[in-house]
Amino acid sequence: MNVINMDLTQVTQEQLEENKVKLTVQVDAEAFKASLRTVYNKNKGYFNIPGFRKGKAPRVIIEQYYGKDVFHEDAINLIMEDAYTYALEKSGIDAVYRPDVNLGEVSEAAGMQFFTEVYTRPTVTVDGYYGLTYPMLEPDPTEDEIQSALRAEQEKNARQVSVDKAAELQDIVNINFIGYVDGVPFEGGKGELVDLTLGSGRFIPGFEEQLIGAKTGDDVKVNVTFPEDYGHTDLAGKAALFEVEIVDVKAKELPELDDDFAQDISEFNTLAEYRADITEKIRKNKEANLDNSKRTHIMQQLAKLVTANIPDVMYKGRVEDMLDSYRRQVEAQGMDFENYLRFSGITEAQLKAGWQGQAKLEVDSSLALGSVADKENIELTIEEFTEKFGEMSGMKDDELTKFIETMNPRRKADLMRSFRNEKALDFVLEKAIATEEPFPIIEGDVIDAEPEEKPKAKPKAKPKKSKE
Repeated sequence: MNVINMDLTQVTQEQLEENKVKLTVQVDAEAFKASLRTVYNKNKGYFNIPGFRKGKAPRVIIEQYYGKDVFHEDAINLIMEDAYTYALEKSGIDAVYRPDVNLGEVSEAAGMQFFTEVYTRPTVTVDGYYGLTYPMLEPDPTEDEIQSALRAEQEKNARQVSVDKAAELQDIVNINFIGYVDGVPFEGGKGELVDLTLGSGRFIPGFEEQLIGAKTGDDVKVNVTFPEDYGHTDLAGKAALFEVEIVDVKAKELPELDDDFAQDISEFNTLAEYRADITEKIRKNKEANLDNSKRTHIMQQLAKLVTANIPDVMYKGRVEDMLDSYRRQVEAQGMDFENYLRFSGITEAQLKAGWQGQAKLEVDSSLALGSVADKENIELTIEEFTEKFGEMSGMKDDELTKFIETMNPRRKADLMRSFRNEKALDFVLEKAIATEEPFPIIEGDVIDAEPEEKPKAKPKAKPKKSKE
């Protein structure tokens, strides 16, 4: 948070709906002036004013030259987060979604006024959470699982060897390509030195099959038709021609499964020792997955016990958080997100639609666990919070203590709620009963999180250069 004093900020609230409140926030003139001074000092070096060295022009001169409100937009954005957080704390509101902010009067004389409609966390009551059931499953590895793991290690350590032969399924072709629709190159239809495993299904249906039989140095014309339900409507159902250059054809060469293989990739001397280690790792992984499945199964039942008027924006916010996380994962692999979607034949809307069910489960079960914690008087001590956050962040000792002391209050409250919910889930699991009913292993665990959003307001007008 910033250091601007909010003590004179006035907050009034009006109940609009069961879980929706309108806040009117009046930031006093002195606080807004302090924000303007901060913005001026931070940005004055960017202005070139005739007669002044760069960064030395007084604020009043810059405002005369560029407009009185030249610093207003940055000052508003600087102070907005503090003002919004202060308003929530002063009104005692537990907001669950990003605010919809509208500015009122903004000036040095009057300060800054804004209005925001805030969705609040609903009151939820659950009953019947004693004696929930979860399936009892066997964690011992099967022979198929062991062989699959060994095969995966072979694949991981396989060599890609250039071959002087026609490309076959599972071979890797390194290609340059450019795509045309109606004779015109289309956006996202070009690639250079792309490795493509034939049969992987990465590209448009029919594309990879037409490269089978090609050799290094060949130029291949690939004719395909985008599916009618292709995610990008500008290409859906259209015929396309790709000019493809085969730069290289490579085949995978798998190492032999023997003692030498075990010595090359591990600390073990024999394949038997390595196999035993693989077996134990599979067992531990299955046990972890079984625990996650157990927790997810219980949370699915908890979610069904929720009876409350839950704002739809809570589900929307969770889906948007999932999309942001997915985007970061794609970009972390060095891919442009928009091009990734184009080549995958999917849109953001389709991704969001696919996550609706999971978002509802996560939000409903989180609210249910909060209710369990309230009814069972489950609390989280600061010591427990520090320990959990240390495990999550990897911080220790003074670094951990100082970070927690300066943590954004809203972020800390969200984490406190999440850790408290984990304690509540442990409590429900202690009361749960194992059964023999079949239940598939579910990868991963349910996340208890609503995205933390910073409010942003649009200025009433962009700064304009004044006439001389």
